[in-house]
Amino acid sequence: MMMRISFLSTLAIVFCFKTTAQPPSKSSVDKIVNTVAEKIEEHYVIAEKGASISAYFIEDLKKGRFYGTENLKKLDSIMTVSLREVSEDLHLYTWNNREKAKELKAYQSEEKADKTSMEDGQEEVTSFFNDQKAYDSNFGFEKVEVLPGNIGFIKLSQINISTHSIYKLYAAMQLVENTSGLIIDLRNNGGGGSTMGPVLETFFFDKQVDFLEFRTRNGQTEISSTVPWLMEKRYLKPLFVLINNKTGSAAEAFAFALQKAGRCKIVGTASSGGAFMNTYFPVNDDFIVAISTAAPFLPGTTESWEGKGVQPDFSVNDDQAITKAIELIQGE
Repeated sequence: MMMRISFLSTLAIVFCFKTTAQPPSKSSVDKIVNTVAEKIEEHYVIAEKGASISAYFIEDLKKGRFYGTENLKKLDSIMTVSLREVSEDLHLYTWNNREKAKELKAYQSEEKADKTSMEDGQEEVTSFFNDQKAYDSNFGFEKVEVLPGNIGFIKLSQINISTHSIYKLYAAMQLVENTSGLIIDLRNNGGGGSTMGPVLETFFFDKQVDFLEFRTRNGQTEISSTVPWLMEKRYLKPLFVLINNKTGSAAEAFAFALQKAGRCKIVGTASSGGAFMNTYFPVNDDFIVAISTAAPFLPGTTESWEGKGVQPDFSVNDDQAITKAIELIQGE
């Protein structure tokens, strides 16, 4: 059983962790670490790298790195540090959350969960797109306005597209539909995902376009394309996307896909370089491990932004990005 969370970034969402007052025993730590290592070796998108990560993790266990922690939250933190220092993969981490571990284990009996990604609309199995934090952040729609000179501006603090938020996307695009150019600000946007496919990307095309090809270690592929069901008016005027080194995951995917399709220009600094998609696996009653299980590429190529980030067309510092984008729109 597994449940895939599309481009779910640890930089985009802050979770509440369940802790215990009792220090975890040596035997329980051994079992947790060995289970995490087994799942990484079995499921990591690049088999050779998964084996290497798993071996490093077990070696840290033998060295005693994970023993003597005062609670499960601290153990969680140390394990995640170990995994990331060997993998340099921000989508690989452990998560001490009893509620979510229970939720995942409850779906183990549902074989369809092994095949269904969040992009395919399986949002009912998780509250990530519909919890209180999502509502408090207005589903990532931080600012939508028309700037002087009839320039549209949309600031997204996260990518959070689902049946709960789609009406906000529609409203945002309706507000800017008559502008002469549009700026989408993805700076400091750590990512998120969509339960409805690439509907945000689709707004900027009037024809069918293949955006990304997702590949797994077993050779399966899936193409992400414009959604055919979107009936809203498309925005086809100049588009500029702002990014920086804190732009990650799903936000990077949007910038990369539209840049490669020739539909936008990127302004700012290189993004964080987290392209892999992760899947959550239950470890025990207290832990989940997030493992990179798929990798996106430009269809038919090996081109990705993993490890290097999306590269801007116009390199400027954060404090100059909006001014530069406005200047470029006015020059169109």
